[in-house]
Amino acid sequence: MVKSFSFGSLRKLFVMFMLIVTVFSLAIAVVDDAGRIVNIPMPPRRVVSAAPSATRYLQALGLENRIVGVTTWDNYKKAENIGNMVPLNIEKIHSLKPDLVIMFGGFQFPEVEKLEKANLTAYVLNANTLTDIIKAVGQLGAVFNVKNKADKLVSELRNKMTEIGQKTSKIPLESRPTVFFTITTPDENAKQLWTAGTGSYMNELIVIAGGRNIAAPYTGNNGWLPVSWEWLVKNDPDVIIIGAYGDPKEVEQAVKNHSIMKNLKAVKQGKVLIVDGDEVSQAAPHIFKYLDIFYNFFYGGK
Repeated sequence: MVKSFSFGSLRKLFVMFMLIVTVFSLAIAVVDDAGRIVNIPMPPRRVVSAAPSATRYLQALGLENRIVGVTTWDNYKKAENIGNMVPLNIEKIHSLKPDLVIMFGGFQFPEVEKLEKANLTAYVLNANTLTDIIKAVGQLGAVFNVKNKADKLVSELRNKMTEIGQKTSKIPLESRPTVFFTITTPDENAKQLWTAGTGSYMNELIVIAGGRNIAAPYTGNNGWLPVSWEWLVKNDPDVIIIGAYGDPKEVEQAVKNHSIMKNLKAVKQGKVLIVDGDEVSQAAPHIFKYLDIFYNFFYGGK
């Protein structure tokens, strides 16, 4: 004898069907910055941020409450500490039961295979340019199903580039200050300085803000390369920007006392800008604020 379905039973079946449809509609496959196809069955609720720059993206999209783990090097401290960026503590990460592990490409990329062997889903972020950062925001918006927030942020970042770019497009090349950027705090014993050339987001920031990066003719891994003190003295820039760690006043004093730097034009004329080394070394949405900071420093807020 065939039993008839009650209205309640039909309703339960309909709800189950809709849940299945919802799950499949939220499932996506994305290509990360390592060229890998990453299958995301559902918007991640538990995320391990294995690189400080990854955390910056999540914060920009208002997703801090989904972060369950960060590295020792992260400024965000409201999640479990998983230790170093390399090698990753796979056992610790696995214990946090993340839906997704977001990491940097570069030197961290070999860790992907270890995560996959532990049945953990990894997503690689390796933005080198401002356009790469904007693209990553859009992709993460899809991954986490926060498209409206991502679209708004993408629009804000693009508008900032356009706004500053329109201001500086009218400035003749010969009227633009020559600029040197380094992520190395001045050290009398250091033989080289790390700077940013073509292919780096830092070069883009300097150029869009109206400066002439003296390292622009050169490049390296992701646009970063070492240069000698002799090279810096020879080019003698109008402006020096230092991504420093520690007290900015102490760094400024170290520059003034440095046997080589104290004789440079930028130091003599007080055109040395000390910025947060952590911030400027991480390619994420927050970096766009330096378009305003650099422009105002180059041109005195004009």
